[in-house]
Amino acid sequence: MKKFTLFFLAIFVCNGLLASPIQDHKIDPIALSELASSLGIAEDANIIDATQKRWLRKNQERWELAELSSDQKKLVLDWATRQGLFTSWKPYFNTYDKALILGATTSRMQMRLDYLKGLWNEGIRFKEIVWLTGDRPLNNQVDDLLDRANNESQAAHVIWEETILPEEMRNISVSFIAVPMKIEGSSHKRPNTEDTIIEWLKVAPQSCTALFVSDQPFCGYQFAVIKTCLPETIQFDLVGQGVDPSSHPSAAAITLDSIARWIYQENLYQSKER
Repeated sequence: MKKFTLFFLAIFVCNGLLASPIQDHKIDPIALSELASSLGIAEDANIIDATQKRWLRKNQERWELAELSSDQKKLVLDWATRQGLFTSWKPYFNTYDKALILGATTSRMQMRLDYLKGLWNEGIRFKEIVWLTGDRPLNNQVDDLLDRANNESQAAHVIWEETILPEEMRNISVSFIAVPMKIEGSSHKRPNTEDTIIEWLKVAPQSCTALFVSDQPFCGYQFAVIKTCLPETIQFDLVGQGVDPSSHPSAAAITLDSIARWIYQENLYQSKER
């Protein structure tokens, strides 16, 4: 466990020397090394390489992941619960220039808008809402609105128009970033979080305060992606609704996938800043 711990201290402690978002978020390196060891990763392994190989989904969507064995599932979900990976993330400021909703399946986009609505009702204010979506075709296994939308970007418009919102929130400016599918060889790949942020940066102001909206257990991974992509002139926060992991049949596998992405992206951020 010692080698894991030293590796993560090298990654995370030095972040105090770098530019920081409004609130920073990290995984406890000691707790993470304990989880990795419990799941059979050798103590002398490179933790980034090992988790990329074992925990990251391969050419699959999250909803296609097979769940872990019952013992491993309990271990992962208990660990993630203790670490707060299913707990809501709240904003630090009361006012932001922009609120940006990250694209997802239709139910999660609805959840994210509803969470933003709840924050508005609690007194959080923003001057504009931006939807960051891609033209991922809707999937009847995980998406609704197939009778009114062909892809995620179109579904975001429907969700925005049909959600009941406070009058003042309804009247603020709203815009939609729709990123086309990516062509890789003979196949098409959906845009990811980084793609939508890069597209937004083409039209974003040089400086602003931005409140990104996600949900658990994806907040950490998407936070690290955003931190890597944004210029220092844009201060950002990320919020997201907490979830009950027992409500998803592949919650543990999805959580490990998100952890692997989070620590990989955090390592990339640190490498970029050195």
